[in-house]
Amino acid sequence: MIIVTDKILEKEIKETILKSQGGKEATPSPRIIFYTAGNETPQKNAPYQQSNLSQQLSAVINGCKSENVIFASPNITYNVITDVMLNYAEKPYKFNVLKSLYEKIVGQVRASSKIGELCVVNLLKENLPVTSRWVKRFMDIFFSCIMGILFLPVLVIVPILIKLTSKGPVIYIQMRAGLNGKPFKLYKFRTMVLDADKLLGNYVDINQLKEPVYKFKNDKRVTPLGRILRRTSIDELPQIFNVLKGDISLVGPRPEDVKIVKRYNALFKERLLIKPGVTGLQQINCRGNTSMAERIKYDKQYMENQSLWLNLKILAKTVKVVLSCDGAW
Repeated sequence: MIIVTDKILEKEIKETILKSQGGKEATPSPRIIFYTAGNETPQKNAPYQQSNLSQQLSAVINGCKSENVIFASPNITYNVITDVMLNYAEKPYKFNVLKSLYEKIVGQVRASSKIGELCVVNLLKENLPVTSRWVKRFMDIFFSCIMGILFLPVLVIVPILIKLTSKGPVIYIQMRAGLNGKPFKLYKFRTMVLDADKLLGNYVDINQLKEPVYKFKNDKRVTPLGRILRRTSIDELPQIFNVLKGDISLVGPRPEDVKIVKRYNALFKERLLIKPGVTGLQQINCRGNTSMAERIKYDKQYMENQSLWLNLKILAKTVKVVLSCDGAW
């Protein structure tokens, strides 16, 4: 277990851990990483120097070779936590934050658990009441299965058409930022030419973007079949498997490319507080809109009002939006 804390809380944390173990030191004992406000040198026994704080903290965590990470420093921000989580794509880290710290940096805690005597919030689960979380998960699985059955012919025919009309894999896989920034593999039918990602630099320099978002109305990398798949939103169908895996929900903020999310400011990162979705308020109200300010407005509105009824209304409106093809490029 790795605990990111500061010198002030070190004694309290250690005493709490010892209490949970009956006063005996565990083997192996928890590894402590010290983090203080403005400190560019988180320490694990000895200083570790690196220019970028999140990369540096990630490197120290990797050096501990443990799977369970608990953020406990009162000086750490949600911005730093998400930056750290964005660096772990394929690693089985279990990220938690002290309940008291979560209340300070995010807000109300609706679901918590215990690791020994430490009361924590699991950052890999949505901060929803347990009942609400299970109802939402049931809805995700139920409707995804229905969609899989209804669109089974499409799921069979489209891969054949992709193979016949262009070179490359049938499924396009891209790393997207999930809940609290944890990366995952998003699945879509490939709609672009092979090596499209390498050609992106010919169209946009991500480092020069005014806002961390981009979309091209006439992208020359898109294949003729790809234009049809995008126009009809059929390219999104493989995300059914992402929903069944639990990477995303049917309803939530749109998951974005990890490279783009790493450029988010603290305000934009608030959209990471809930699990991303295939559709959402943003997708049905400003589809095709490239303004990040407009997107975050709808995402925050959903975060503050999410409910089973709202999810059902969004799913119903999504059908109308998809059929209209409005804003689909």
